[in-house]
Amino acid sequence: MARPPVSLTVVLPADIAAALAAAASQRGWTSESLAADCIGQSLEVAIRHRVALERIDQVDAALLELAKAVSAVEEASAPLDLSDFCRYKSGG
Repeated sequence: MARPPVSLTVVLPADIAAALAAAASQRGWTSESLAADCIGQSLEVAIRHRVALERIDQVDAALLELAKAVSAVEEASAPLDLSDFCRYKSGG
């Protein structure tokens, strides 16, 4: 079921409103439709940015847990040569 549209009131400075009206009329659009598209695109970018930051936080937390696990294994056993765990080894 589609949600009903939400009504917003946007108050713009005169120079921005004039630029909006000019850009919209050049393309045969209304100022309102162009403003709605701009707001929608900005919200999409903001949502994607927020999701990216959340994922970075998740990766950071996972790396911290991995470091703790490696440290615990290292403390519980004989010293390990961790170079065997890395696919990018120096010296060929």
